[in-house]
Amino acid sequence: TLHGQAAREQRRVGVRVPAPGGRGSGPGGLSKREYEVASLVAEGYTNSQIAERLFVSVRTVETHLSHIFGKLGVTSRVGVVSALNRGDSGQE
Repeated sequence: TLHGQAAREQRRVGVRVPAPGGRGSGPGGLSKREYEVASLVAEGYTNSQIAERLFVSVRTVETHLSHIFGKLGVTSRVGVVSALNRGDSGQE
């Protein structure tokens, strides 16, 4: 398809192109990994515990949380829990 050709060409020149069905497929437009991090936040895990569990750095978890906050329109971990419980991207 034309979209596939454009995505391949963008990757070839170094542009980050989201995988089909990847970005925006979860609640509030969260990627699969962002939703995974948000779910662990909702279960009460700390950033360090999440990093350990997902085999990533704490900095990576913080970056994911920053994206999650922006996509869900919240400013705290409590807001993430509320948004996930509502199943939407409403405001805190």
